[in-house]
Amino acid sequence: MRLKLSHEETPKHTSLVTAVGFFKTSKQYELVSCSDDQTVWKWHVEGAPISKLCSLDAFCTAMAVMPNSKGNDNTFAMGFADGSFRLISDTGREEKKVDAHRGAVISVKWSYDGSALATAGEDGSVKIWSRSGMLRSTLTQMGHAIYSVVWSPDCEHLLFACSSKIHLKSIQAGQKQVEWKAHEGIVTIVDWSFVNNTILSGGEDCRYKIWDSYGRMLFSSAPLDHVVTSLAWSPTGKHFAVGAFNVLKLCDRTGWSYCRETPEVGSVFGISWCSDGTQFACGCGGGQVVFVSLVDRSFSWQNTDITLDEDNTIKVHDVLNETREDLDFRDRVTDMSLAYGALVVTTNNQCFVYQQTNWNTPHVEDLKEPPTLIVQCPFHFALVDANSIQIMSYEGRILSNIKYSGLRTEFLNHQTLSICRDAVCLVDPSSPKQIRVFDVYTGRQLGQAIQHKLDIVRISLNQQGSGAERAIAILDKNKDLYLTKAMNADRSEKLGSMVDSFMWNDSTDMLIALTDEKLQIYIYPSVCFVDKDLLPKTLQSKTCTDAGKYAQIIAFYGSNCVIRKADGSDLAMVTTPYPQLLYQHFEKGQWEQAVRLCRYVKSPELWASLAAMAIHSRALDTVEIALAAIEEVDKVQFVAHINKLPDEVLRSAELALFCKRPDEALNNLLSNKRLYRAIKMNIRLHRWTDALELALKHQTHVDTVLAYRQQHLQQMKHVETNEQFKQWAQQVEVDWDTVKKKIAMEKDTEVRNANGES
Repeated sequence: MRLKLSHEETPKHTSLVTAVGFFKTSKQYELVSCSDDQTVWKWHVEGAPISKLCSLDAFCTAMAVMPNSKGNDNTFAMGFADGSFRLISDTGREEKKVDAHRGAVISVKWSYDGSALATAGEDGSVKIWSRSGMLRSTLTQMGHAIYSVVWSPDCEHLLFACSSKIHLKSIQAGQKQVEWKAHEGIVTIVDWSFVNNTILSGGEDCRYKIWDSYGRMLFSSAPLDHVVTSLAWSPTGKHFAVGAFNVLKLCDRTGWSYCRETPEVGSVFGISWCSDGTQFACGCGGGQVVFVSLVDRSFSWQNTDITLDEDNTIKVHDVLNETREDLDFRDRVTDMSLAYGALVVTTNNQCFVYQQTNWNTPHVEDLKEPPTLIVQCPFHFALVDANSIQIMSYEGRILSNIKYSGLRTEFLNHQTLSICRDAVCLVDPSSPKQIRVFDVYTGRQLGQAIQHKLDIVRISLNQQGSGAERAIAILDKNKDLYLTKAMNADRSEKLGSMVDSFMWNDSTDMLIALTDEKLQIYIYPSVCFVDKDLLPKTLQSKTCTDAGKYAQIIAFYGSNCVIRKADGSDLAMVTTPYPQLLYQHFEKGQWEQAVRLCRYVKSPELWASLAAMAIHSRALDTVEIALAAIEEVDKVQFVAHINKLPDEVLRSAELALFCKRPDEALNNLLSNKRLYRAIKMNIRLHRWTDALELALKHQTHVDTVLAYRQQHLQQMKHVETNEQFKQWAQQVEVDWDTVKKKIAMEKDTEVRNANGES
């Protein structure tokens, strides 16, 4: 990837440009720029000037565009050297002027929902204002000037730079302020990505640094030749731009540099990204407004590479078949995605869907809004725009439109939106501990939202199976990896901790995770819903020290895994191919072939995975063989006991008990009127009160409960303390011979019913 720069040969501004900002007008984007020549200009997104918006009576030092997804009634907040800020409409009319600070206003920032404005100034204060310009609070008063302020993704905190430190403070009163030393000199600029929750800072020590939200440094650059004067995260959170004197750099989110340009434009004072993340604009010390496009963007999927060049042509290269194709587009390509044999390309007005087997005739769909995100799965894909999430088939047919009250689509990204054959799930932007699941074909929400204990960093749906088997992998901010059922979220099981990255396999339900420089391979992660004790036994681990810190898994297809290291290089790894074969047998119900495979490979992890798969499919003979192979003697005996039960109802109940789902087992027995078995299961689980209440309710086996209770107390050498049991022990005579006869009659009835006898 590299940068393509363009600007007017003769600058429209006659003095340095202090701030720039993109804003939306209907379907298009435009740019507004402010300068020390006291003029404000409007520009086309391609870089041509439109007109002078207005003239000012003071020197503008900072500007922020109010977030506005609909593209009407845009408002700009501008800070001035006289200590005021002004709200100016997109027609150039001054709506309001507020005297905010003693000394110049250095930084202004709207909150992400546009409900509040933060200002910072030379007087060392940070203030919060309503969208109409009314003062809400003075957040802090420092001893030095504050050069930059930015909102946290949840809009509950403000981050600001003062002297050589970065400060983080809650907007709620009484909360403790966090601060840390960030640079050797003054911190000149900070930014906080709402997508990846990561902080950027630049300083007079000529370095730029990346921090997590707790103030831990993730990356520090080598010193540049000059002070870092501006930086900004891309709306996608995948990369960021850095500006200094005659220097412009594009960097990956982990810090390594894609490219470095040296335009002769003086210092870069302001950077603003277009919301599609394909270009940004810079305000420069020489009066130029520089428009910068990201060109030579490239994607790979298996043996296919695609590259978007500066002429708006996508070059397709099939490495395996040694074929090349050129795809030309009339309008500017804003986004593209290649996966599962399909290429999806979007412009501001249209969506093109190409199949890998036919690059000549794409499916073309007109769009109402410019899309900001593409998420693919093997069966269809999601297009996210300013208003909703559209689900489309690879034939270009719209399947559904997902929209609900409070949806903020600009906060969605590949980490927080996932799609599969029958479901779409997303992390609710307004509540990051909550996951909403929607039906692909109707767009309706399925059940209640899934609640997690901590803020969620990433989610991903498995691609195989359907309905009740649909699972969501969840990575929270504590770096713990969980698995939960999408359609029945009553259970959430922890798979691992200290996880940096994870990914589902494209053709099976295998899951891989990078954990502490190890590659963990979960052959059958759903084992945690079947028998969690087997989870460690299904886990394969490979040392992955070459990946280093902050590596990310970017592909996992077949037995091949690709890991992107922190320096931008890719590391290819190969996992064992045998789980792929095991899944093929499992999906076809070929248990005998699966057993043969495990005997051939002699892998305990494969045997444990087979046991879990067989339990899930109720192939109990295979379960016995697999558990015996990994020497789970107690479980083998219990499964043998289940196998001897006379009918399917009892086997299902005992299997549910084996999977640690006692309530499900009891409901199964009661719904099939197996009262004795339900009472006996409560006794086995030491739910004595439940057993007695059940017996009393149905007026049967009261003496059985009392007999087993007395036997238990005698064995434990305890005395009865439960008043209910004392009362019924006086009223009901316990005779073990009678109890045994009743039990024998129940079992005999079960056998006769199972054999079809009356």
